[in-house]
Amino acid sequence: MIKFSGSIFLIDLITLVLIGLPVYINAGTEVFLSVLIAFAITSALAIASFYPFTRMDAGSINKYMTAMLIAMMLRMVFIGTSVAIVFLFTELHQIGFTVALLFSYICKSAVETYILTRNQRGQPSVS
Repeated sequence: MIKFSGSIFLIDLITLVLIGLPVYINAGTEVFLSVLIAFAITSALAIASFYPFTRMDAGSINKYMTAMLIAMMLRMVFIGTSVAIVFLFTELHQIGFTVALLFSYICKSAVETYILTRNQRGQPSVS
């Protein structure tokens, strides 16, 4: 779990350097703050939804499917609540927030999928 969290934060750092700095330079602090908050939300989401997978047995497909459904439910509830709170109660740049949220969510989902398929094949675990 700690290695997975480290991987997520490393992705955030690399993405913020490659994308966040140009956004800050070209669009200003308002959009950059929206990007930072979107990255924080998706990082918490990725770590929270990965947790059920750390609790399952390696060979049980039933437990794997249960963990996948729990993780999906966590994602839906958390992302919906976060977006509603940001849109209704803050003055954040909504387009910047939405684009950053989607981009960050896709990147972190790809990493999570890679790690989980690697674990299912019996390769060394990153979690």
